[in-house]
Amino acid sequence: MNKELNKFALSNGIIIAIITIAIQLVTYYAVPNLLGATWYGLMITLVSLGIYIFFAIDLRKKIGGYWSFKEALSGVFIMSLVANLASSVFNFVFYRFIEPNAYDKVKGYVADGMTGTFEKMGMSGDALDDAIEKATESLKSQYMPSIGDFFRNLVIAILVGFVLSLIFAAVLKKNPPMFSPVEEEN
Repeated sequence: MNKELNKFALSNGIIIAIITIAIQLVTYYAVPNLLGATWYGLMITLVSLGIYIFFAIDLRKKIGGYWSFKEALSGVFIMSLVANLASSVFNFVFYRFIEPNAYDKVKGYVADGMTGTFEKMGMSGDALDDAIEKATESLKSQYMPSIGDFFRNLVIAILVGFVLSLIFAAVLKKNPPMFSPVEEEN
């Protein structure tokens, strides 16, 4: 079952990467102003979590509906690792070579979105400018990644993936019944 689990985890991880990359590309090219909206970031986080839950449950179904904590952790982590690795490599190549001016584009959307949010909170002047500068500066590692940024982002993604894998494994583990059900004769 371990070989099957690994094979299904690998394919689910690739599917997750394709879905997240597609969402990212559609957003970047079709509605890039959403990249500056806080609600959109929260929505994408929830959608991503939903995608991982769906594919973790799918993984358990593909191997027969039962798995121990160790099998669940292994399968979900492999799935997460593959998805994070593929997405990270894509992001690095895309923002470094295909869209090297992405930072400037996204920085404007984020600054506009944050300005509105912070002004509603009553912030103005130097405090507003400092907050926006700090927020937009933190975007550089994502939209203008260096080799160091790539590895740092990858390590963070792997660690978050492992923690989520632990949680999913604890919640989704399902041991087979100890006794087989008794069938009544008619």
